[in-house]
Amino acid sequence: MLAYAHSRMSFLALLLTLGASSFSSRAFTAQQKEDSEEISTDGIWHPVTAVMSGMEMSQEVRDGIVLKLSGQQYSVTVNGTPDKGVCELDLTTKPSRMTIKGTVGPNQGKTMLAIFEFTTPDRLRVCYDVTGQEFPEEFKSEAGTTQYLVEYRRELPRGAELIGKVVELPDSDVLQIQTVEGKEFRIRLNGVDAPELKQSFGETAREQLRKTVGSNPVRVITQGEDRTGQIIGDVYVRVAGTKETDKETHLNSYVVEHGLAWHFVRYAPDNKTLADAQKSAQGQKAGLWAESDPVAPWDWRRQQQDEQKKTTTNSPQ
Repeated sequence: MLAYAHSRMSFLALLLTLGASSFSSRAFTAQQKEDSEEISTDGIWHPVTAVMSGMEMSQEVRDGIVLKLSGQQYSVTVNGTPDKGVCELDLTTKPSRMTIKGTVGPNQGKTMLAIFEFTTPDRLRVCYDVTGQEFPEEFKSEAGTTQYLVEYRRELPRGAELIGKVVELPDSDVLQIQTVEGKEFRIRLNGVDAPELKQSFGETAREQLRKTVGSNPVRVITQGEDRTGQIIGDVYVRVAGTKETDKETHLNSYVVEHGLAWHFVRYAPDNKTLADAQKSAQGQKAGLWAESDPVAPWDWRRQQQDEQKKTTTNSPQ
């Protein structure tokens, strides 16, 4: 039974690769749009939902899967294990079909059969039979069947620009923005780590961030995503109280320079701008640096994890 479950996980890895890279842009024939707009599948994709034999897979499992599509090749990494291959498409059927062939990795030499459709230009839904014996007839995965149903989203490319307003501040270094198109994105400030909300100065840092941004629109230059799906970005804004003709402020540098956050050296080791901003804040004892012994948020998180482990270890069985 365990061997079968492991085998099915390997099939899921390939499903999420879908060989979808070999969808040419013709794969989307505008079933959703009458103008026959064509959409490329090139890019980086992340599973949003995955149902195996009627059972939904956890976010922890989904977060370990990254799919890259380019031309007629796919490459997927599942918790560090690579899987590569190609696929053949049949657009004459409804729904469209694909025959997936693994060439490198756990699915080398295997063939899978699947059906697929775009639900939006950046959302792809696929259902396939893990036995590779027949094409599914519809997008379902029910208990007792050998079908997987997966939907995943396309990651924004590095360097993409988003413009919108801040609708929420979930954390002291995270902004929830809504674009003019009505789409919402969760943005983590690139190279910055602010105090956790339960940590000393955490709520203060968030409130100062709220006042800094005010109701002004923000511009985000994307720098990829983290494992939780948050967009890592450099954020620019005309801070509250400035004129429309004033130059934008780099928010990442601003919060560090004003002692609202640390330079997150681990993820931005060569960012001299942030390094200089922190030195300035420390020298002026700005914000959190006015405290006698400020604790870096990564150290605080580790301390919390250690305390939790001690509590779990010492709890009665």
